[in-house]
Amino acid sequence: EEEEEEEAAAPANDRKAKAAALKAKRDAETEEKKKIAMERLAKKEAKQRSLCNLEVKPWEEEQDLMELFAKIKSTVVRPGLAWGENCSLKPVAYGIKKICMTAVINMDISMDEVIEEILEDVFPDEIQSMEMLNMSLL
Repeated sequence: EEEEEEEAAAPANDRKAKAAALKAKRDAETEEKKKIAMERLAKKEAKQRSLCNLEVKPWEEEQDLMELFAKIKSTVVRPGLAWGENCSLKPVAYGIKKICMTAVINMDISMDEVIEEILEDVFPDEIQSMEMLNMSLL
């Protein structure tokens, strides 16, 4: 009788082992698929860029805004940041105009940090304020 019980238990144990092996294989395949999907997402995010519309207000009305625009483009340079080719000048008040410009940035760059750098470190005496009006994914 004991031999019959062992023989009956053997197929059950064999089925459990097969089921466990199959589950482990499926789990490994699922993890591999997740890993591939995450790598694909990371590559896609690395390629994503945003278009930022910016407004720059000078301290003085006599300031040459086209020269200031050119200085911003030539001074603030970093990988993943591309300034727009042109800008427009729009009136603010009392003869003062503002620069309306664009920049394209990669997702790993913070436009807020770029603006802070421009206002505090690079042009504190030339630019009164700089704001990002909007940002959209490209």
